Amino acid sequence: MKVCLIAPIPPFRGGIAKYCYSLAQELEKRHELLLLSYSRQYPALLYGRKPQKSAVCDTGQTAGQFSRLSYDVDSLNPATWQEAVQRVVAFAPDVVILPWWVTYWAPQYAWLLSRFRKRGIKTMLLCINVYDHEDSALKKLLTRCIVRRADLLLVHSEMERTELRRIAPATVIRKELLPIFSYTASLAKNIAGPLNLLFFGFVRPYKGLDLLLRALCLVRDIDVQLNVVGEFWDGKQEALQLIGELDIASRVTVVDGYVTDEEMAGCFARADVVVLPYRASKTSGVIATSYGFGKPVLATDVGGFYEVVKDGVTGRLVPPNDVQAIADGIRWFYINRQVDFGGNIASFVERQMSWKSLVDVVEEMVLS
Repeated sequence: MKVCLIAPIPPFRGGIAKYCYSLAQELEKRHELLLLSYSRQYPALLYGRKPQKSAVCDTGQTAGQFSRLSYDVDSLNPATWQEAVQRVVAFAPDVVILPWWVTYWAPQYAWLLSRFRKRGIKTMLLCINVYDHEDSALKKLLTRCIVRRADLLLVHSEMERTELRRIAPATVIRKELLPIFSYTASLAKNIAGPLNLLFFGFVRPYKGLDLLLRALCLVRDIDVQLNVVGEFWDGKQEALQLIGELDIASRVTVVDGYVTDEEMAGCFARADVVVLPYRASKTSGVIATSYGFGKPVLATDVGGFYEVVKDGVTGRLVPPNDVQAIADGIRWFYINRQVDFGGNIASFVERQMSWKSLVDVVEEMVLS
């Protein structure tokens, strides 16, 4: 099968680029792949003027893994969109895959999807998120306009499949759980000393860091340490002020900034539990990353989290927006350190969260 993937990959930072890179690696193994990545993803202002690319990524090594790779698409330059279409037409793929996660991409995707449809080229939107985490009526309208233009839709949660059925009832829609990112897992158990919690990734209001900080106040009788590792989009001073007001500075370490894969591995190796106290979400790359390191998660029961967090087996689910429930979840992990979370996670992942199984579904959708 001939597949074209138009998507960001490293040196772009963040979970989306890692996701698309892992997908591309699996596609390259099994099919003829045309991989069109970006010279520029976002305007600097939209990305908070933070660096969008990793300074330590070896692009030469990345390029050596793919037979047809270019970094020529500019999300702000329609001329590069036309050049991408010309390359795709010359390649004559069985399908063009576009990841969808924020409505920023609506203008470019609307243009691309219309051009591919005119040329009879089948398209698939791989919906990492259907709607923005912080959406609005306008963003929802744009999302509906885009997803209706695709021939195939693939999502990672049952909730999002239900949403898409309402938006595009005549379109082929499939669900496959978000695959994990593969890392070297640390299987050693910490059965004494402090319980080490990790809050990881971009810090944004919907992720509920403030709820987790307040929950720490309710477990002062047990030895718990929290590492907050990730870039603050906003609200850093408010978080630091809250840590001071709650008198938990001795239990919290804040690392504000992008971390390399090596640094990330150290963060997860030290963690006993990864905490996602989200107010709202559908899926999370942080859960996939945690499982890649063999680490259980304490997560709120939002979106499709219930599909990937098996309560008491691979982690713990608690009600959202409930500080006491988060505190109870922390205490549960402190008491139940002997559970073989790593073994449970490995067993679950092998069955349901692999890149192989994701590409299997892509093949079935395209060839059926």
